[in-house]
Amino acid sequence: PIVCVDVVITDGRNFLLAKRKNEPEKNKWWIPGGRLLKNEFLKEAAARVLKQETGFNGRVIKFLGFDELFHSPGYFPGTTGHNISFIFKVKISRKKKFKLDKQNSDAKWFSKINPSWHRYVKKFLKKAGFR
Repeated sequence: PIVCVDVVITDGRNFLLAKRKNEPEKNKWWIPGGRLLKNEFLKEAAARVLKQETGFNGRVIKFLGFDELFHSPGYFPGTTGHNISFIFKVKISRKKKFKLDKQNSDAKWFSKINPSWHRYVKKFLKKAGFR
């Protein structure tokens, strides 16, 4: 299993999702996130992931929970994936433009949850207060 930290990024009214370039969930709108590093606290990881994936600084508002995901395909060809993710709500100022990292092909601000998104994405957006 891979331990990850994901961040529901909000400016107070909208939320930011990224379109993944790689498996798992390639070409799908997803909550930005990344692996927890050795000797890193979860809140520190949330701040690092936020900065690395979007270029934003922000403040962790709330721990939204955790979940387990099983992916097929996994990160590498011919494998399956097992992620244990801790999810935080993070508030940022939208005054500057986000910058994509190499793992995402696009990012976009949304105000409503799309029913076609993965159940994981919908679950934690709802926990963050979005509908």
